Amino acid sequence: MPWNDNQGGGGGGPWGSGGNNNNGQNPWGQRPQGGGGPEGPDLDEVVRDMQRKMRGMFGGGGSGKDGGSGGGKGAGAFGFGLIVLILVGVWFIMPGSGWYQVGANQAGVVLRFGEYSRTTTPGFHFKLPSPIETVILPEVTTTNSITIGQGPAGQMLTRDENIVDIDFAVQWRVDLGYQEGVRDYLFNVRNPEGTVAAVAESAMREVVGTSDLQFIITEGRSEVSRRTREILQETLNEYEAGIEILQVNLRNAEPPERVIDAFRGVDIAQQEAERAQLDATAHANRVIPEARGVAAQLTQEAEAYRDNVIAEAQGNADRFIAIYDEYVQAPDVTRRRMYLETMERVLGNSELIILDGEAGALPYLPLDQLGQNRTRNQGGNQ
Repeated sequence: MPWNDNQGGGGGGPWGSGGNNNNGQNPWGQRPQGGGGPEGPDLDEVVRDMQRKMRGMFGGGGSGKDGGSGGGKGAGAFGFGLIVLILVGVWFIMPGSGWYQVGANQAGVVLRFGEYSRTTTPGFHFKLPSPIETVILPEVTTTNSITIGQGPAGQMLTRDENIVDIDFAVQWRVDLGYQEGVRDYLFNVRNPEGTVAAVAESAMREVVGTSDLQFIITEGRSEVSRRTREILQETLNEYEAGIEILQVNLRNAEPPERVIDAFRGVDIAQQEAERAQLDATAHANRVIPEARGVAAQLTQEAEAYRDNVIAEAQGNADRFIAIYDEYVQAPDVTRRRMYLETMERVLGNSELIILDGEAGALPYLPLDQLGQNRTRNQGGNQ
């Protein structure tokens, strides 16, 4: 039997309701009834009711059961604004969307649509919600260290055409000495650690290539480190890398292993030469003052002897002049006095006793005792 052949009449469908005479109902016919109980909810009515409420909240037109068109539009505008406010608030208060926290060892780099905008200091900050503004929090106070020179990379050629094995460490961090240092560090250098390693090796090769081997492995280690740091920092500044070199430590500098014994012997000889030089300097510092003291003493004694001789000669000359003046005034008397004084000096020290013919003969004369008494008397007078 065809679906439109309904014996119940009315030209209805197979479910018992007319196809064109259902008065706007659904094709499945009337709702099921039974038992006289309450009817179930109509799905279409529920959907239509929800559509009316949504139109009312967003300012939809038409009058309905709840009120006129003016009241519906006002309620719709308020509801729409409330929803927008709630969405913006949730968007803003989400962590990392409208605010962010910068740690003590960090710096906040704010990007607006992916382009650098500003750099912020540690603390609590606000920004436009994501994705309008995003923030990067790099660590900027951490000291980084990199070791260079292990293996073949450490073998370098010196100015005197020798090979030296170099092993050194570089300590660096983000340059906070100028305002855009953090920005340059993040956006001007793709690989900061690799850049520091490459530039440091190049700077060390330049310094080693302008220095002699003996200077590098002995007293020139600090000088090599200082010059390497200066060249490394100048090059990074030219790159605008935003990197500050804190220190370059030359950990090892020695000849290749095959010739290291010979160079150690040279080093020992150099140390012995320096020690001998120090000993010679100490000896010179001890002997030279003593020699200068002796020379000064001899000089003073010579000057004193000279003054004494001059004074004695001057006294003799003065005495001669005085005697000459007396001789001019009384030649005979002066001549006789000088003769007697001279004979007294000559005969006074002898044991001779002179007796003239008028003295007479004496039976006993103790001449030896007289001579001794005279000698004692002369000594007492002196």
